[in-house]
Amino acid sequence: MSSIVNTVVIDASVDRVWRACTDIERWPLIFPTTLAVHRTEVGADEVIMDMKVANELGENDVRSHRWYRPAEHRIDFRMVTLPPSISAMEGNWIVEPSGTGARLVVVHDFVPRQSGPESTAQLSRSLFTTTENVLTALKEWLEDGQDIAAGDTDADGLRDAWGPRTAENGISAETFENCELFFSRLGLAGLDWGDITMVLKDLRKESTHEDWSDWHRRWSALGVHYEGRAAESFAAGHLETGRIANQKAAACHHYAEFFYFDDPQAKQTSRDRVTEVFLRGIPYLHEVVIPLTIAHDGDDLPGYIMTPRGEGPWPFVVLINGLDSAKEVELYAFAREFIARGMGVVVFDGPGQGVHIGRKPMVTDFERVVASVMAQVVERPEVDENRVGIFGVSFGGYLAARAAATVPGFRACVNLSGGFDLDNYDDVNLMVKKDFRFVFDAADDTAMGELARTSINLRGIPPLKIPLLAIHGELDTIIPMESCERMLEWAAGETELIRYPRERHVATNYFGDFIPRFSDWMAEQLDVVRR
Repeated sequence: MSSIVNTVVIDASVDRVWRACTDIERWPLIFPTTLAVHRTEVGADEVIMDMKVANELGENDVRSHRWYRPAEHRIDFRMVTLPPSISAMEGNWIVEPSGTGARLVVVHDFVPRQSGPESTAQLSRSLFTTTENVLTALKEWLEDGQDIAAGDTDADGLRDAWGPRTAENGISAETFENCELFFSRLGLAGLDWGDITMVLKDLRKESTHEDWSDWHRRWSALGVHYEGRAAESFAAGHLETGRIANQKAAACHHYAEFFYFDDPQAKQTSRDRVTEVFLRGIPYLHEVVIPLTIAHDGDDLPGYIMTPRGEGPWPFVVLINGLDSAKEVELYAFAREFIARGMGVVVFDGPGQGVHIGRKPMVTDFERVVASVMAQVVERPEVDENRVGIFGVSFGGYLAARAAATVPGFRACVNLSGGFDLDNYDDVNLMVKKDFRFVFDAADDTAMGELARTSINLRGIPPLKIPLLAIHGELDTIIPMESCERMLEWAAGETELIRYPRERHVATNYFGDFIPRFSDWMAEQLDVVRR
């Protein structure tokens, strides 16, 4: 690894130089070579910085992981993405007193992409010149007082999410309003309010239904942060800390992509990473989790068997995804509740779900998929084939009821916010329409609407004869309350409804109320023996 050092003395206080180095949103104003910059806070004094730069090394998109040491006026950094000529780079910025001003020292430790003394010397010259130009621009900015003219007079340089709701700082009222409906869902997955505020700080989201690129970038960056925390904790033997960090990493990567359809490749990359992260954490989970593969129509459907620790066989529940949930995130959260009550679960990705989204379209006869799952799962020694239930969330609630009515072997069904039909497709919001089109690989809304009205309903399905518990919000505009009521009328067995008068789709503000209730209900239906 080679090193270069650049130094500049600036006639400005250490605090002013420090603020200019850390307030990276202003960099396009300070440095002509910085074309665009985005900052994502991923921890206390820790940020991911994404920049588009044009300098001696060409025009490049670069990502830097930066750790601030305010007490030392020091920034440590590691480059995550790099210009083509560099294979690795890290270093530090240090601001120190110098007479009546400050000295800024920048160190770059780097490895060239091509080996040899000539390439190293050439790259060293380019990096030195590039950095020298940056420091000259910073010196001119500060000594001309342009930071003061721009209003950068905050003594401690903090950007407080709870400060004034301005265009320069914090979470705008508009962003809060457009993202609020996801907060409970993020909490269900183990993310906390601090995670949410770090992602939303300075996020500009003008619509709930659009503008997902910045959201994707920010949650992805936080996912990278938690992956690092997990790896460090596992290596140090702090297994519980690592387990929680790994779970958060999987959730971050999932929520980065769950409504991001503008870049299918980026969406699929993030979705694949959810599975990769979850698999790494399996040895540290409190539950027994066994990856499995279900054969269906020549395809392999990935999934997991999850059980309590101890001797089986166990009563089992098959969990069905919605359009945008992940078996490693939301379904895992539900799975833990069943497992805590003495049941095992199986989760899987059918066509159009999870890792298959955007790759294999959803099928309207999804009961055939569930039949393949059942046929193979009941043969496993962990499963008590005489005590099997089924659960589905959102559109998965509809799929679960449809499968329970046509696939033998189920004793009870929980439908969380699914309905009898999707006749209201033309009236749902743009975000959900885009979700349906993507999952079913429909050409446009006309084609998707026709499919919804003709094939996504229970009209030709024999009535459900096993007990059914439905949970629904009365203000649901995605799957209206009336559609849930039609399902209850269609069912021929015992039915029960938990309804929330002032709640939207999936009644997310009441997770703490209905998750224990449907888990206990299923335990009773499957005659779970208390242990």
